[in-house]
Amino acid sequence: MPEAEFFQKLEAQHSQNLPFVAYRKPVLSGNSGEVKAFLQQDDQLHYSDDFTECGFVFAPFDTSEKAVLFPENASEKLIFEQVISEEAKFSDTSQKGEIPEEKKLTHVKLITKAVEALKAGAMEKVVLSRKEIVALDDPNPLKLFKKLLKIYSTAFVYCWFHPKVGCWLGATPETLLKIEGNRFKTMALAGTQKFSGTMDVEWGEKEQQEQQFVTDSILDDLEKAGVSSSGVESSAAYTTKAGNLLHLRTDISGKIPNSKFSPAAALAKEGQIPKEDSGKAVINRGSAERIISAVHPTPAVCGLPKEKAREFILSEENYDREFYTGFLGELNLQTNVQRSRTRRNVENLAYRAVKKETHLYVNLRCMKIEENKAVLFVGGGITKDSVPEDEWQETVNKAETMKKVLLK
Repeated sequence: MPEAEFFQKLEAQHSQNLPFVAYRKPVLSGNSGEVKAFLQQDDQLHYSDDFTECGFVFAPFDTSEKAVLFPENASEKLIFEQVISEEAKFSDTSQKGEIPEEKKLTHVKLITKAVEALKAGAMEKVVLSRKEIVALDDPNPLKLFKKLLKIYSTAFVYCWFHPKVGCWLGATPETLLKIEGNRFKTMALAGTQKFSGTMDVEWGEKEQQEQQFVTDSILDDLEKAGVSSSGVESSAAYTTKAGNLLHLRTDISGKIPNSKFSPAAALAKEGQIPKEDSGKAVINRGSAERIISAVHPTPAVCGLPKEKAREFILSEENYDREFYTGFLGELNLQTNVQRSRTRRNVENLAYRAVKKETHLYVNLRCMKIEENKAVLFVGGGITKDSVPEDEWQETVNKAETMKKVLLK
């Protein structure tokens, strides 16, 4: 589909106040990237019950709340190829207005309180965030989405809208989980510093410690979910780039426990699962859900131990994160896998014909559009060695990542 037609359809959907999501996965410079969209055909609010549905999912930070689903079978799907020449350069445009001193003092006070709790041994790490409001000259979310596509080629870029929920945009560098068949991949991401023209940088003890905390916690949570530690592989930590920021990253992969692959439609016909589930994933009910529950929220957006960090966040942050630090992405979408011409293994043949993929991203570097303003969400990991003023500055740097799009 031509790009112009793609955005015309999105504009029409938005003007009719109907739900949609448009997105592009990270691409390498010089390659083309598929920009996709789901246009839900009514304004009904759908939820995922157990992550066996097919479609696009958007989940909040609070795991007690349900994830919103745009069902594949209730949506029109669009796609166009975007050619990425190179990641756009960031301008040195100054920001409109200053952050009120009161907001800075409030956040520094919050971080100071967290550091005291960490030094007392209450937690090993906690991730604290804040929101920042920016006035918009033009609040059209699709125009902002086009800017995101141009600037952030190495991020998952999206524009999500539901009239009963709101409008969100983002450019996140972090994969939560990818599932292909019975295999999964996730990552540990922590540490932040500005990109200054080179990937060859030094990481301080604080950043390396934070990265190790995140990696160890994810591995531990996966083991609790039934993933054998002997079947999990993890890479050495390495530097990765997202926009004008660098992070430390470790890749983790393994096999989903107790996974079984049979065509869902066939199982429904045989009466093994309800007919209404015939369009769902072919993985056993609950197995993928356990993996998602194990990795969300990650220590990179919550802290360690998870429950203590979550309690501190809910009692001290004093605002609702909503979908910030939640997750979003494709859920159980069928891939174009051709059948093998050999019939040596009929069971494997059936599996290959119904192979589906899930690709979820942590909702970082995001904003919510409210009338003529954008609400930005930014945060950072706090340890006992954190310096409150430095942590404040890190949130300022992260906010600049999104302001480059919002401000001329």
